[in-house]
Amino acid sequence: MLSYVYAGVSARTGGNISGIFRRAVESDSWQATGLPDDTHVHAITVHPGDPSIVYAATSKGLYRSRDQGEGWTCLVTPAPGEQMWSVLIHPANHRTILTGCAPLGLYRSEDDGETWRRMPRPAIRERLVGAFPSRIMRMSIAPSRPDEIWAAMEVNGAMYSPDGGESWQDCSDALVNLSLQPHLQSAILTKDVAEGMLDVHAVCVSPAAAGTAFLALRMGLFCSDDGGTSWTDLGIGQYAAHLRYGRDIVVAPWSANTLYACVADAARGQAGRLYRSQDRGRNWVQLDRDITVRSTMMAVALHLHDAAQAHCVTRLGQSFSTRNGGQTWHPYDLPAGAGTAVALACG
Repeated sequence: MLSYVYAGVSARTGGNISGIFRRAVESDSWQATGLPDDTHVHAITVHPGDPSIVYAATSKGLYRSRDQGEGWTCLVTPAPGEQMWSVLIHPANHRTILTGCAPLGLYRSEDDGETWRRMPRPAIRERLVGAFPSRIMRMSIAPSRPDEIWAAMEVNGAMYSPDGGESWQDCSDALVNLSLQPHLQSAILTKDVAEGMLDVHAVCVSPAAAGTAFLALRMGLFCSDDGGTSWTDLGIGQYAAHLRYGRDIVVAPWSANTLYACVADAARGQAGRLYRSQDRGRNWVQLDRDITVRSTMMAVALHLHDAAQAHCVTRLGQSFSTRNGGQTWHPYDLPAGAGTAVALACG
């Protein structure tokens, strides 16, 4: 079976094509997949046990493909005004799938996506009223703690569930407290200078440290090892002071101590980098080489079984891939007219 890279795009803020493009890892060309027209794609997940199955969280609901993107079926139709923004396959039980929404909410399936239950709305207050409805951008579960879910919210911080999503604890007070430091203040959508610390885009938990959560947010990369009571700045700005906008952070599926992170100069920036840490965020090295990034580095995708592969995509559709652990990179730009690239997956 061929391995593919999948890129999700949205024409809301640029371009005129929304949907998913796919490219065989060994190919130079992208192909459009069969999602309905004008479907804005927010997240893509390849099934870890069967790469022919792909899930997409979109403006029109949660979709599934059983043939690597050729055809799609809507599994969860959103309520009026609702959209799906994230999708997670449980690492310890692949029959359990969760999708996160905007406004704040989530659905859960325990039978491979055949039936779904709308979970109780998280009792998390909206801190930045007037920006846009809080949305769950990413969720993460450590296999050794199967009932514990971490969720990243844009623009509302982070939250944690100890019981599979039945209830949630707010983990954002400490993020707000960090915004008392001038270099961690940012207000774009509102007048609240804590906005930048609450603008969380991704969260991950490493099997090597199941009690530690890592966040990528507007003001950098942060971690907590006490359930979100406090957060520590990982200091990504020391490597390039103008590139601290954190957009993505993931744990390598083949190395629990290895993290990859996408950083940039701004949400709609003109520069970005891909960093790798092999000691769970203590130290970072720039992985991308000999490439010129012309907009925000938005997402990174890793192959489940091939540690030599890494793929990344920028807001304006530049895509780069390495098949030798970052020694060399090759560009594979998305087709002309593609909307803002916001999601990437490989499998």
